[in-house]
Amino acid sequence: MANMYDIVIVGGGPGGYSAALYAARAGLHVVVLEKQRIGGQAVHSENIENYPGFDAGIDGLSLSEKMQRGAERFGAEMVTDEVRRVQLMQPVKVVETTKQTYQAPAVILATGAPPKKLFLILRFSSKYQVSFVSLFLSVSFG
Repeated sequence: MANMYDIVIVGGGPGGYSAALYAARAGLHVVVLEKQRIGGQAVHSENIENYPGFDAGIDGLSLSEKMQRGAERFGAEMVTDEVRRVQLMQPVKVVETTKQTYQAPAVILATGAPPKKLFLILRFSSKYQVSFVSLFLSVSFG
């Protein structure tokens, strides 16, 4: 038998937790499904300097934990499980995970994005040699 909610949110990053906080605060029965750990890409950030309310910045893990606690304070449920299939065409949507099935009239997909790859070519020159160095960096924008 499926678990029935008002809203199922797929993704436990900042977008998913923001949606969960506002939906739960409005009195809706909400579950957040995250396959790995809370926070999405934000947890890999040492210092997030551009998030409102944190004058000195905040590390990504602490921000993610605060967002999770905020959503839970209003009754949102957090589940660590991998989504395998979604059926969104009928009035009651179905989200199947590896462990359970969830149903709701609304599903929010807040799955984020993989880190962006930044390709740089740096040129170092000296009196006797010119060399090029290529770097691939994994950069999180979020």
